[in-house]
Amino acid sequence: MASPAVPGLFFCFACMVLLLFASVSPPAWNAVNFLKAGTGSGETVYGVFGQCVKGGSCSHRNVCYNLNALGADVVLDSKILHNLSCTLILHPITGALALLAMLMGLIAVCAASRFATILMGLLAILGSIVGLVIFVIDMVLWNVLKNRLTNNNYEAKLGNANWLTLGGVVALLLAACTSMCGACGRFATGRMAGEKY
Repeated sequence: MASPAVPGLFFCFACMVLLLFASVSPPAWNAVNFLKAGTGSGETVYGVFGQCVKGGSCSHRNVCYNLNALGADVVLDSKILHNLSCTLILHPITGALALLAMLMGLIAVCAASRFATILMGLLAILGSIVGLVIFVIDMVLWNVLKNRLTNNNYEAKLGNANWLTLGGVVALLLAACTSMCGACGRFATGRMAGEKY
């Protein structure tokens, strides 16, 4: 008999992988980014810890960084947007919460533990709340930057990391639901667990 914690474990793993990819964005990996901006010196891509010009230089890895497009002659950064760039650290934090929930799910599956399943559900709920907050911040921050760039005759479009974040949040919401339902499920004990009497 399969453990009732298996669906929650699967969704926590899916969320962790999606948020890991979203967190390893520029300056570490340019293929996954939140915003692409076509500027005079090339295409600038934005990530959690910085920005890069494709095929060129990158900013230093920082939690908070200057959002001005490299090579653009327009000032995009403001105090509010700079502070919003500081909240991008919530991507790896949400991924870490998904990892902790997944570890609780592994314990729940291996030990047939209802308590570990409940902890997995609570961690998934907390991660879902943080994930929803960061997704809303993502949409506000990157759409404001995109609009400022297009208003100054630069080409800009949202990147794939936004949708990886959305997929991670949905997976974590599903993990929260399935693990809390699984906590009410049947856990094998006694003869159901294969004990001999």
